[in-house]
Amino acid sequence: MGMLDKAAVSRRMCPVIFLLDTSGSMYGEPIGAVNAAMEGVLPELISMNDNNADVEVAVAIMTFDWKVNWMTDNGLVNPSNYNWRDLNAEGGTSMGEAFVELNKALSINKGIMNRASGSVAPVLFLLSDGEPSDEYKQGLQALKENNWYKVAAKVAIGYGDSNDSVLEEFTGNRETVLHTNDPKRLQSLIKFVTITSAMVASKGTNTSTSATNSADTSIDQNDTTNALATTLKESSPTLLAISDDPDEEW
Repeated sequence: MGMLDKAAVSRRMCPVIFLLDTSGSMYGEPIGAVNAAMEGVLPELISMNDNNADVEVAVAIMTFDWKVNWMTDNGLVNPSNYNWRDLNAEGGTSMGEAFVELNKALSINKGIMNRASGSVAPVLFLLSDGEPSDEYKQGLQALKENNWYKVAAKVAIGYGDSNDSVLEEFTGNRETVLHTNDPKRLQSLIKFVTITSAMVASKGTNTSTSATNSADTSIDQNDTTNALATTLKESSPTLLAISDDPDEEW
């Protein structure tokens, strides 16, 4: 094993987990914007990995409509090893089921965080354009008791008729909930928020397996989310300014 290989092995992992609403109301331009944004953001994450010797971004992508589906086969993958497959939009908005599934995924022993020791806090990115069509509160409450969730950078984008109050319940911070009614802006926001969130999380301190797997209630909650909120406000006031003008240039 060469020196570069050893450096790669020792890199901390930065998990970026997407929860994408693919319900029927996303049909047409909205789901097209999501597809374009996700296809465009993966090379950006690959570039981050190529230029960061300390942290390696890994992604997991969950969709939810009338059911929950892992696009990345219920695991974290290196973005350079994943080919984006365009999403379709149909069915309801099973956000509660998505929260339940995410809680399972954030288990160190049985979920996708089995390579979590020494990683930085994960990024949890929720996108939705509607109201949950199932009972979401119980799943969200269980998720809030998950220690990986507590230390994560949590961000959400609401599109169209999304219930942004529910998205705020998920992030715990109103300033990390962004909203648009314009598909062009949606595409820009997805890319901007993903890269910004990954950059903020990757600068965080190590999050040990023992800390996130314990029942220790002293774990600081929302620190990474609060840092993300500050960065979002400072990074691009123009981009974050609310505008639904479809002719606006980005």
